[in-house]
Amino acid sequence: MAVRERLLLVLPGKEIYDYLCTGCGASLGQREVPASPGAASPLAMPLPHRHRHRRKP
Repeated sequence: MAVRERLLLVLPGKEIYDYLCTGCGASLGQREVPASPGAASPLAMPLPHRHRHRRKP
């Protein structure tokens, strides 16, 4: 049976993934992946700029 990988948690030093059965949805296990040394933390990344349209007077 196929499994689906789901990202559970992103920490400064690692990411934690959960593996789910595609048939019944049961959790089959977890995996911790160490963060690469040059990768920026998602919390340290700037938020995308939202452009606001100005109304002309």
